[in-house]
Amino acid sequence: MKINMDSAGQLGKALLDLLFPSNIYCICCGNLIDGSRVYALCDQCMEAIHWANGRTCTKCGKVLADTEKRRLLDQVGQNQELCDDCKHNRHFFQQGFTCMQYGSVEREMIHKYKFNGCAYMGEKLGRVMLDRIRMERLQVDMITAVPMHPKKQMKRGYNQSELMAKVVAKGLGVVYNNRVLIRKHYKAPMNKLDARQRQLNVQDAYAVRENALNLNRKSILLIDDVYTTGSTADECSSLLIQAGAERVYVLTLAAGSN
Repeated sequence: MKINMDSAGQLGKALLDLLFPSNIYCICCGNLIDGSRVYALCDQCMEAIHWANGRTCTKCGKVLADTEKRRLLDQVGQNQELCDDCKHNRHFFQQGFTCMQYGSVEREMIHKYKFNGCAYMGEKLGRVMLDRIRMERLQVDMITAVPMHPKKQMKRGYNQSELMAKVVAKGLGVVYNNRVLIRKHYKAPMNKLDARQRQLNVQDAYAVRENALNLNRKSILLIDDVYTTGSTADECSSLLIQAGAERVYVLTLAAGSN
């Protein structure tokens, strides 16, 4: 008997909703909420999260810290719209966007999503990303996610970036394609590495699939969970552009500040 994968996916989602009702408990702190919360976040967590609503880097999307140096430069008409990293380093993606600043509250929520088997959070966090990118009115031909190594994904049970990317793709009415990039090597976890180590860790770690769809002149939205140094985003963007993509945008759930 042939199994309809879409129907199986919907059944799996329904079962998850029964086991982990996404509109009863806050996905961040676990407090009771009512079903009207679009992101399944309580009022306290909505306020505690550092949303990227203010001044951000016009290249990577990181929140720009309100420093004395920036205030002085603003006063003399030398607005600093790039973070320190983007001033000194080349990025292969066209522009990056993020939803929140990566602090302690955000870290705890994302770690819960990634490492505690909380795949059901992908639907709500994907809605956050969808509403964020809708503000940019981007015209993209395809959406894809940073891939995980098959062994790691099998162990975790899901690719957290892919779950959110599918929500964004459906909301924008854009094709989601998970057969573009592959993770070739299973290397050290990125969260324990410094900037230089991260850069080395992703070198030759990804590749474009041999049977990938034609990417020629395509505009692609690449989705990942967290942006720190940009090493992963750059490596994947570079590969997509080498494969023919015209431009790559990057959307992440959270990013560090600068």
